[in-house]
Amino acid sequence: MAFDQMEWHAETFPDSMDRDCAGTHIGMYLAWLIMNDMIAPELYREYEADFERVKRREMTGRDLLMERLNEGLLEDVMTEEAQEFTADYYDSKYIDDYENVLGNSADSEYAVYLHDDSWENYDQVEPMITERFEQWRDGEWD
Repeated sequence: MAFDQMEWHAETFPDSMDRDCAGTHIGMYLAWLIMNDMIAPELYREYEADFERVKRREMTGRDLLMERLNEGLLEDVMTEEAQEFTADYYDSKYIDDYENVLGNSADSEYAVYLHDDSWENYDQVEPMITERFEQWRDGEWD
């Protein structure tokens, strides 16, 4: 099962928008999974060098998503706990949280896609996902 795919977003982009922008929000979530050791062990072994590059911040989650994971956030990428959390959180709250944390400076339906794929932005998004995960794990999900 796919939680998200770049193509789902990019197919509606105007011609002037870079297709890679469709993967930034997905890649940030993927980076959080990697940084928190929530990648399925068999997949981690297969792409260990790349996952370690993300951990060292030599590669972004979006780059890994595009280069190794066929541009999709799939359930078989994650541990079981991560699958359960993602099923509860990703579609219901993640995009709104992502927009709220990074700010929505552009008045456009595509504003969520206009954020830089940077570790500085990841550093803003990471605490928000972690907080949601802790709420979820502690049964304090609202």
